[in-house]
Amino acid sequence: MKAIIIDDEKQAITSLKMELENILPKIELIGVADSVKSGITLLEKTIPDILFLDIRLNDGLGFEILENIDSLGKFEIVFTTAYDQYAISAFKKGAFDYLLKPIDLADLQQTIDRIHKRNHIRNEKVEAEKLSLLSTSIIGESRISLSTTEGIYLKRVEDIIRIQAEGNYTKFFFKDSKKSQLISKTLKDYELILGKLGFLRIHFSHLINVRHLERYSPKDGGHVIMSNQDIVPVSTRKKSVLLEALKKFTVSPE
Repeated sequence: MKAIIIDDEKQAITSLKMELENILPKIELIGVADSVKSGITLLEKTIPDILFLDIRLNDGLGFEILENIDSLGKFEIVFTTAYDQYAISAFKKGAFDYLLKPIDLADLQQTIDRIHKRNHIRNEKVEAEKLSLLSTSIIGESRISLSTTEGIYLKRVEDIIRIQAEGNYTKFFFKDSKKSQLISKTLKDYELILGKLGFLRIHFSHLINVRHLERYSPKDGGHVIMSNQDIVPVSTRKKSVLLEALKKFTVSPE
């Protein structure tokens, strides 16, 4: 697995580097940054499997990085900090773990073991979901299975209006239904499955079905209005992606 460290304390970076050398499976360090600004720049160029992120940086909070990158959801976030008061906010932002400095090697190994196991299970499930979608597409209708506490539902892909991240869970919103469903998978999982079926990531917390997009407004930073009248924000870095996608729906006059 590949990792990036974002921390403004040189001693903390050195210490974490040394501990990662003793971790199995092997962790390859592919980048280091020491501020919000340099962290955003690094993550725009390089996508790791794991991001070790300090919360208090010299030019702001690590949370600001997560709000300004397109690659969020494509890696696991492990916060490394000397402050425990940010734990709740960290997990709301989708953190996989929260390690207090000085980091204990045993705690770090346990975190890596859990990430490795989760990635293995996720890859197996994603491949199974892809095969399921492929087989149902052959008979003319794509369906996706969603496991909830109430049982397993088979939903038509075209009936999904949007999907919203809720930490390590996702909330599904459907056509002709006021009730959403909470699923114990991440938005990243469903972006991988549905990205080629008309779904677009327009924000670090939102994946929408373009079939149900009714209007885009640039006001108040940018948002879209869906077929059920839900208002969904568009991140600054996703505006160009959304506008490019909307061009495909433009009909040229004959």
